[in-house]
Amino acid sequence: MCTLTYIPIGSADFFFTTNRDESPLREAEFPKEYLIGESFALYPKDKMAKGTWIMCHENDFSLCLLNGAFEKHKHEPPYKKSRGVMVLEFSEFASTIDFIRDYHFGGMEPFTLLVLRYKYTRSLEEVRWDGETFHYRKLDSSKPYIWSSSTLYTEEAREMRQHWFDNWLRQCNNFSGKETINFHKTTGRDDAFNGLVMNRKGKVKTLSITQIRRKNRMVSMYHDDLIKEESQDIYLTKKNLK
Repeated sequence: MCTLTYIPIGSADFFFTTNRDESPLREAEFPKEYLIGESFALYPKDKMAKGTWIMCHENDFSLCLLNGAFEKHKHEPPYKKSRGVMVLEFSEFASTIDFIRDYHFGGMEPFTLLVLRYKYTRSLEEVRWDGETFHYRKLDSSKPYIWSSSTLYTEEAREMRQHWFDNWLRQCNNFSGKETINFHKTTGRDDAFNGLVMNRKGKVKTLSITQIRRKNRMVSMYHDDLIKEESQDIYLTKKNLK
């Protein structure tokens, strides 16, 4: 929920990869399929809040949540609900615009939400809530992107990470899921404070790396638990076929 990259492949496929930087006390279950309404979604579950930070849905969309909007905000609990629960509730809305218009954001902690759709054509949308209002923009889904959470990374650190990403894009000749995971696991390894796998005296550290992959219309999720040193690769099945 704190570092995210988007790598488009061809006209329809992609890699959506995130590093979860969190307190080691915030354990998560490995990804599995859950029923949301009448449809299935695949996601890892936060054991404490029961929400998630990354999800792929059988209705051809994926979501990824980052903490914070534009700049670091003052943490002022109690908040209305977990942002991870909001990710699950997103599927109740027919479109991102409906979500922005009808969801009750009041009392929510600031966040950045990326919405990737790929049923007919691939599209990428960004929604930011700064605690008072939302900010929406549609991005060019043919271009790669990196996001870093504003709650953990200063503007200078975010610019440095963008530089690392740009260098990797220029040097990489084969954009595979494995190579992207390697970027997320090794970049900035000499900088424990701002590296993509970070560790700030054990209080906040990178707990896992999760990747949504789409290839030939098949969607899967790879999850690497860096604490348990265990990984899993699971396909999202289309169960809502009528």
